[in-house]
Amino acid sequence: MKKSLDIKNLKVAKRYAKALLESSINNIDEISDDLELIDNSIFKDESFKMFFSHPVVSLKDKKETIKETFQNKINSITLNFLETLLDEGRFNIFSTIFDVFQKEKNNLKNIKILDVFYVYEIDEEQKTRLKDKLSNKFNKEVILNYQKDETILGGLVIKFEDKIIDLSLKTKFDRLKKINL
Repeated sequence: MKKSLDIKNLKVAKRYAKALLESSINNIDEISDDLELIDNSIFKDESFKMFFSHPVVSLKDKKETIKETFQNKINSITLNFLETLLDEGRFNIFSTIFDVFQKEKNNLKNIKILDVFYVYEIDEEQKTRLKDKLSNKFNKEVILNYQKDETILGGLVIKFEDKIIDLSLKTKFDRLKKINL
């Protein structure tokens, strides 16, 4: 499930993500896994989220909780990064930093992630052909996330970044209706 991007803090999040990426270039996948663990542990748990956003909880208590929760579970680079975010009052934009970090990591590794919406099941041969075609089109390795969407009636809709390739029957029917008006 996708989170909505925090546009207001995007510029700041990009700076933090870039700094983390540069400091973790030799173990980028490990750091990425750490960030996902943190995002799932803290920012998807309401009590944790409230604890870290509450102004009455001291910085010292927040740091101790981070250490107790993640020490020996995540890389020291990641642990230091979390403490830096707490020190600088930027812990609240962690999820945005994580999103930017993932996008930049994928760019470095020449990976493009696309969401494919369909109505009727796509067999493995069709998935392979679609993946090959899109890999050639973008000249990158592609990762396809498939999601069923009955509103498109048939065909496919492919979404990536802020672009859409709409090959759905619904769109074709809508175009025909406009022509006949």
